[in-house]
Amino acid sequence: MEQSHKTSMRGIPLSQQRLWKYSIEKEDKLRLKWFKKNEARLDEIANKVHLRQVPDEVKEEMKERMLNYFEDQDKHPPPPELEPSIIDENAIHSIMRPVDKKTRDLLYASTRPDGRLTYLHERYKVIPEQRYYFPETTNFQYGWNMWEVIKNIRGSPFARQQVIKESFYRRRGVEKDPEWYREPARLSPQVCGCI
Repeated sequence: MEQSHKTSMRGIPLSQQRLWKYSIEKEDKLRLKWFKKNEARLDEIANKVHLRQVPDEVKEEMKERMLNYFEDQDKHPPPPELEPSIIDENAIHSIMRPVDKKTRDLLYASTRPDGRLTYLHERYKVIPEQRYYFPETTNFQYGWNMWEVIKNIRGSPFARQQVIKESFYRRRGVEKDPEWYREPARLSPQVCGCI
């Protein structure tokens, strides 16, 4: 006796659909029950008037801190390599820097059908700092102006060292065989003295 499972149009068994429907309804009932139980408390919290005022001492202390912070800015200016680049005044409304003529010609002057693809490949080779005036997406912030910062980074003396590379691999490449090396003997009647 083989038991047949009825399925819906999407191929999901009806028993699983009923179970899913039941779990959704159960969750909705629990949420409604919790809301009815805590309705008065939620209404009280939502309509509560907050009379928070910052004491004058805290305001004065914060004002002093901010003044000291901005006075110290003059003593310690940011490093010159991290200053932002100058933006072209004609490109105030533009996000991207202008494309050089050679690359632009790949797009407009090309008679080949893959001119657009060639243009995009060439444009992709340029790093984002040279394509955009500022980080356009949050993903650009990782590594933006990284090449300027990386120039001053020195390796730690406690970092991992390439011991195997230095001791095992030859620095001069492949050398010729030494004088004492001979070809291995091949199996032949002359090698074996049994005959």
